[in-house]
Amino acid sequence: MIHFRFWRLAIAAGAAAAMIPTAGPSNAQQPIVMKFATLTINDVQHEYMKNFKTELEKATNNRIKVEIYPAAQLGGAPRQAEGLRLGTIEAASGPAELFVGADQRFQVLAMAGLFKSNDHARRVLNVPAFRKIWENFTASRGMINIGLTVYDHQLIALKAPASKIGDLSGRRLRVLASASEQAGIASLGAAPVPMSLPEVLPALQQGAIDGVSSVLGVFVAFRYYDAAPYILDTGLWHLIPIKMVSKVWFNRLPADLQKAIVETGAKLETDNYKWQVARIAEDRKAWTDKGGRFTKLSPAEQQEAEKRVQSSVQAVLAKNARLKALYEQLRDVASKVN
Repeated sequence: MIHFRFWRLAIAAGAAAAMIPTAGPSNAQQPIVMKFATLTINDVQHEYMKNFKTELEKATNNRIKVEIYPAAQLGGAPRQAEGLRLGTIEAASGPAELFVGADQRFQVLAMAGLFKSNDHARRVLNVPAFRKIWENFTASRGMINIGLTVYDHQLIALKAPASKIGDLSGRRLRVLASASEQAGIASLGAAPVPMSLPEVLPALQQGAIDGVSSVLGVFVAFRYYDAAPYILDTGLWHLIPIKMVSKVWFNRLPADLQKAIVETGAKLETDNYKWQVARIAEDRKAWTDKGGRFTKLSPAEQQEAEKRVQSSVQAVLAKNARLKALYEQLRDVASKVN
């Protein structure tokens, strides 16, 4: 009995000793992983993410490890939005309207009437009042906004040339799934076709669609110049990539890491825009070097296109009071910026 009791005590003591932490590399604290996803690659979003990784890991002394997943490696926009809300994807970047599955108000930044040009958009995004309105909204949807960047104004890449609004009649154009973009393209007489980004190039090659409404950076990165070499430079709205962090995940972090994430996200914006301005010029050259062409509408046609799209925006807003309220708040701030 004594020997049995001693044996049990020895086993218990050994187990307790095994639970006592020991010094050394094997017990070093593991970094917190932050998966950062986007749909595109080799563009302004990807560049931001690479710089964010470098700066945040340095700022946190590698307590956070940023893993970058471009080119929809973590799924399409609906999956990324869901991952942000659930905390299974820690961060994501994409044009705001990609997240309409979480709330229709996300499309507001791409609605015509907010921004006059890329430079104007950048100045507006710097205004604290504008940021506060936007950040309050995203936080209410379970996402912390840590960055607002400018991609470019909208263009249309086509398989066959177009120089007038009438040339777009009946053409099937890929769009994002937001109501405003679909309505805007429809107002030009084209047929909007919502489609995820990885499906676009095969659809162009197979003739399932006749063109794409997006930005030049996407056209060049995904090499649309062979399948759809004719760009109609319409510039009817702007794409604003937003940098979102899961609120569920963010709230579990200590205060110093939260602060590092927010500060790193914001400080990258100025240099990211400078990089993008240079990249747009490079992309225009790359497009023409590959045989692509640019065309603009005549001044009268451009004015008519803008009028139609603005009217379509008002129709969308009339159906959604919360979207209209957010649009008007942001527009009021933007209209005061030169």
